[in-house]
Amino acid sequence: MRYLTFALTKGRLASKTLELLERLGITCDEMKDKDSRKLIFVNEELKLKFFLAKGPDVPTYVEYGAADIGVVGRDTIVEEGRKVHEVLDLGFGKCRMCVCGQEEAGELLKHHELIRVATKYPNIAKDYFYNKNIRLWRSSK
Repeated sequence: MRYLTFALTKGRLASKTLELLERLGITCDEMKDKDSRKLIFVNEELKLKFFLAKGPDVPTYVEYGAADIGVVGRDTIVEEGRKVHEVLDLGFGKCRMCVCGQEEAGELLKHHELIRVATKYPNIAKDYFYNKNIRLWRSSK
């Protein structure tokens, strides 16, 4: 029988996901060992496999079939633009994105002067500014 494979983001989301799965009766005792350096965990009884990955890699693993289910923040799904289906909002791992800067940046934008924007999410930022009719002159990752 084939294993059902979960790709989990390392860190807080993995912990919250495991808590949720445990409440549903799905456990993997190997993952409870905080000293373990393993990245792949197996529950032979339930035929489940879990592996930990960097957030941006999780949608890729799901898209290409290396994982059946991925748990990752919506910010990562949107930023990565992968062809995956968002099934459910689990209700944790909230993310809030903000644009902030010096007060004079607003004036510079009114006069179509250039300002510099730094972000971990270039695709989301590009869409945001596009929807605000703020033209991007140059973009780099």
